[in-house]
Amino acid sequence: MKKTGLLTILAMIMAFALVGCGSGAKNGENAANDAGKKEAAQVSQEDMDAAVKKIKDNGKLVLATSADYPPYEWHLIKDGKDEIVGFDIEIAKAIADEIGVELEIKDLDFDGIIPSITSGQADIGVAGLSATPEREEAVNFSVPYFTNEQVVLVRKEDADKYKKMEDFAGKVVGAQTGSIQEETVRENFPKDVELKSLAKLNNLAMEVKNKTADALVISKSSGEQYAKQFPELVVIDAGVPEEPGVCVANKKGDDAFTAYINQVVQKLIDEGKIKDLIAEYEKLADESTGNEGAEEAAADNAAENNGK
Repeated sequence: MKKTGLLTILAMIMAFALVGCGSGAKNGENAANDAGKKEAAQVSQEDMDAAVKKIKDNGKLVLATSADYPPYEWHLIKDGKDEIVGFDIEIAKAIADEIGVELEIKDLDFDGIIPSITSGQADIGVAGLSATPEREEAVNFSVPYFTNEQVVLVRKEDADKYKKMEDFAGKVVGAQTGSIQEETVRENFPKDVELKSLAKLNNLAMEVKNKTADALVISKSSGEQYAKQFPELVVIDAGVPEEPGVCVANKKGDDAFTAYINQVVQKLIDEGKIKDLIAEYEKLADESTGNEGAEEAAADNAAENNGK
């Protein structure tokens, strides 16, 4: 959902002692996960125990995320309380529970997630995050656990104008800063498209609604949620390439911890829990989009962040 595509990861997984993320893992179930199992076998239990001990000694697992991406992760206001929820968050909680520590969530701009891992401020990154060659130079990636389609969010009144990516020639097309969608616009849309990159997706949705942008490239599941939040907008299929599978990121070179993460993620996949979590949080996101004041809150957020 976020985040520049890569079709050759599986080859890289087999070639190097580093777990990567492929592009064909629909719901996290494909051959990449078998490769992940083989990769984990190359790391000794002693090494994994040592990696986990570091987390235990700290007493918490620190997660870097970007909570503006329902149903992956978002802020849910309920009974006056603001909680970050989503199926990504549940995956991070499962890793923390397996280790036996609390999960600490750091909500960042999306392009701040990897720097927070490389600087040691976070142990893992989970935010609809996929591997790219550039990112693989900075962090390790787990096996993929979910793959989503990419779509375009436009105003309903303009929907008939756009049937394919070429129809956006000369238009202003938004994408989240540092995301796969940003690269998708650069590589697949007409060269005269003006790319508008912002840190927050809700701000970009507001740009489209307010006619300061013509479209927003986004993952299908999140795009559908924003279309429900903003009735003036609609999701269209313009033939945008599917995004690669999303993964858990951790510190570069810490292959033992990557192997441990793979064990937890693979267990969730094998037991069907990933599918269940996705269904659960898609339903919750559907229900929460009707919360009174959701659009006003997004508008306030947009006004607050414009120009930053």
